[in-house]
Order: sequence, then structure tokens, then C-alpha cells
Amino acid sequence: MFASVALVLPARASAYIMPAEQLLGLMMANFSKFKTVVITQTTHLFNPSDQGPETVFRERLWIKSPGYLRGEFVGPVEGEGAESRPADERGEAENREARSRLSSEISFRRLLMANDGRNIMMLLSGIGVNLESVSFTRFNGIIAYRIGDKDPESPMLLIEKERFLPLLFTYRVVKEAGYTMVTVRFDDYRKLTQGWYPYEISYVAGKEVGARYGILDLQINVPVESSEYKTGGEETASPQGPGSEQGPLEEERLREIIRLLKEKYRRSEPGR
Repeated sequence: MFASVALVLPARASAYIMPAEQLLGLMMANFSKFKTVVITQTTHLFNPSDQGPETVFRERLWIKSPGYLRGEFVGPVEGEGAESRPADERGEAENREARSRLSSEISFRRLLMANDGRNIMMLLSGIGVNLESVSFTRFNGIIAYRIGDKDPESPMLLIEKERFLPLLFTYRVVKEAGYTMVTVRFDDYRKLTQGWYPYEISYVAGKEVGARYGILDLQINVPVESSEYKTGGEETASPQGPGSEQGPLEEERLREIIRLLKEKYRRSEPGR
């Protein structure tokens, strides 16, 4: 799904490579005014190893710097079923998957918010990015800085050389049986009064879950009570366990996601 990252750069593109701290400072300047963000988006859920139909719905996210995230199910897109069914064993598995997706998103969402330099360095270091390794690379024909080791299994961050915007981010999420590698790609950046923001984001967590997000509406620095935010149960450097801070709205959102996923599997069964 994601384009491969070439590691060879033409000699004429050679130049001084800034240290990670300086690169991250230039990147964070693009998002320094984003204290709170409210996003309405379409979410396409899919299984990377499954060619069946995708599950598509709308959801709303409330994000607050430095690391607070709350999600709310809005409704299915037109054409999706509207019947409600109780969760079964498969539904419970989808429930855990949805919780894991939301909690592991905090790391990449924090890249797109106002951040203290020290905090962002600690975030990247805590999820395994080698801040001492910085090099040039090319991604989809775009010259970029790479922070992190060159091993494909190593966490890393690609930052566009021209505008200092994050392009690709990979990191590890702790699981009971080890860890899962998360790969996030940022596309369709749009210039706003306050800075830049990607209107398309692709997210894949190993072979377990994938999602494509398309922003429908973006509100910057909307006043929202702090109590409305929930920490997402971050499962990277300091695991807290899935769903440790989920509220009633999140439960409702997850139930709706379960129903839509069940509809997907019902339609993909032979003879249907």
C-alpha cells in the first residue's frame, strides 16, 4: 500500500544534514498554532490481508496538545446498513481492534499539534526512533530527511526537505505478544491560516487493521472543556492497557463500528 523508500540520493542533492533537534523544530513550526483540533472525517477500515469490502463511516475527533484524543462515531456513509445488532464473539474482537486503533493514533496525531521541542524528542525516542541517525532519502520522488535507522523494521520519521512536513512515520505499538509496527502516511497537505494540515492519512498496524482517513471538516483552536478529552490509553513506551480511559460516547461509537464491520463480513460471505 505504501510506496517503498529509496535510500540513494543523487550526488547533486547532497547537502548539509541538520541534526534531529533542528529538523523537528522546523517541522513543529508548521503546527505551532494548533492547540486544539476538531476533525470530522470519513474512516475507511480494512484488513490489509483481506480483499473484501471496506467498512466506511464518519467520525469526529477532538485532539488537544500535548496528547489528548477523543473519538465519537457520527454515522455510516450513505448506503451502509442502519440496523443495530448485539455484539457477538467476532464483534468483541472488533471492539478490541477499534480500541487499539484509537489508542495507538496518539503518537502520530501529536506530530500535527503544537508541541514543546523536548516533549516531541522524548516521544520519538520513547517509541524507538534513533534520533542520532539522520540522512537524506527519497519518498515518492520527494527529497526528504529521514530520522531513524535505515532498517525497514526500525521506527523512523520522514520529513519533506522543502516544507519540513512529515510524510511517513513508522513506530512500534506494544501488544501482549510483543509489538506491532504502525505505518502512517500523510498526504494532501493544505495551507491554512495557522499552518499546514494533511487532509488524507493512511494508517496500517501490521496485518491487523488498516484505515484511511479523509478530512471533511477541520476546526482549529475551538474552545472545548478539558474534561471532554480522554487520554487514549497510549500503548507505546508506557502501556496503560486498551480502553483504560474510555467514556460512554466512545462505547457507543465502538458499538456502531462493530455493527458496520459485521455488515461487511455478512456481505462478503459466500452466497450473499
